[in-house]
Amino acid sequence: MKTISLTISDEWSEKQIKSIMKNKLGFSAALITRQKRYDNGILLNGEKVNVTERVKTGDTLIFNLCDETSKNIVPTNMPLDIIYEDEDIIALNKPRNMPTHPSIRHFDDTLANGLMYYFKNTDFTFRVVTRLDRDTSGIVLVAKNPFSAHRLCEKMREGEIKKEYYAICHGAPKEATGRIDAPIKRCNDSIITRCVSPDGKEAITDYIVEKEKNSLALIHLMPLTGRTHQIRVHLSHIGHPIYGDDMYGSPIKDKRTLLHCGKVTFPHPSSNEIMSVIAPLPDDMNI
Repeated sequence: MKTISLTISDEWSEKQIKSIMKNKLGFSAALITRQKRYDNGILLNGEKVNVTERVKTGDTLIFNLCDETSKNIVPTNMPLDIIYEDEDIIALNKPRNMPTHPSIRHFDDTLANGLMYYFKNTDFTFRVVTRLDRDTSGIVLVAKNPFSAHRLCEKMREGEIKKEYYAICHGAPKEATGRIDAPIKRCNDSIITRCVSPDGKEAITDYIVEKEKNSLALIHLMPLTGRTHQIRVHLSHIGHPIYGDDMYGSPIKDKRTLLHCGKVTFPHPSSNEIMSVIAPLPDDMNI
């Protein structure tokens, strides 16, 4: 459980607690409502109070961010590659061929299952901030409490969370560096597949060709927008699909889509300090 303690300054004296929660600490309306449900969720000088209570200089506000355990995710003991962890977030390096969320076909072998076991002795809700497809390896950022989840999702909407990827592609573009600016929409005959289309939503990906060998290329990709399957669609669109991508390229027996999220940069939900987490390139992408 995360605890936020705040000593009231002159600036916030005579303000209502709900105003401080919203305007100083960045609590969402839903999180304010959630905190009101718990006996020790909101304490003023050690006593439970209503959010309409007004505070005075020198008062102490304490918010205990209580959580509840996800009931529908089975804890599974599995190795986890943890890159970074503190009281607000945990960043993991997800291997290829592991789903992020459980599904009908993947009930107990996902990253969520592993984290539920890792946090089996605490109340933990699986709140993923940056998710990856099953075949994509690399960084998955997970919020450990409702406050950090709200703050990070807010930063995601504002475009302040930056992700960098690496892909092994069939051949390399003529230009070693460039930008793919091609709008993307859902294909008319599919609920999953995306395609480039003039009436699609804006989609922009910057790239750098890092290495070429034996008709393959290692390409560093920096998406500036976050459309579904954006990198896979863009690389296929310019004639250099990702190796092993059976949806936007050509299926290769016993090979997975060689796409890896290697770096995520984001403002920390509590301190707002800019952080970067890095996951090294997996062995199957060394060319």
